[in-house]
Amino acid sequence: MWSFVRKKENEIWIWLALERISRKILSYAVGDRSVDTFKRLWDGISDEIKRKAIFYTDRWDAYNLIPYKQRIVRRGGTNHVERLFLTLRNDNPRFARKSIRFSKSLEMLEDSIKLWVHYHNSSTL
Repeated sequence: MWSFVRKKENEIWIWLALERISRKILSYAVGDRSVDTFKRLWDGISDEIKRKAIFYTDRWDAYNLIPYKQRIVRRGGTNHVERLFLTLRNDNPRFARKSIRFSKSLEMLEDSIKLWVHYHNSSTL
């Protein structure tokens, strides 16, 4: 999912790793669409989950870091995370696609994501 900071030309991407059954957010990263941002997301996932889990992704090149046998690329596999992004957009106007509301700094965007992730994970108990 993307948002922007200060102006619409400054796109910022929000990456989430979601546990499919419990709908808990395992890890998140805020940045551009580069491999470095994906590495931050990947590093936030525990080693046990990295060894055992199956990851559903789209065809973005950064996901090639996931071991081939654990990665499934298909259209319906990412619907849970897409629904979560819709919930985030509804909960917080700064993430709406067409809005005049936006974050004035990257720190505030990251803090709002951190608070929302904490709220989301605590409400899925």
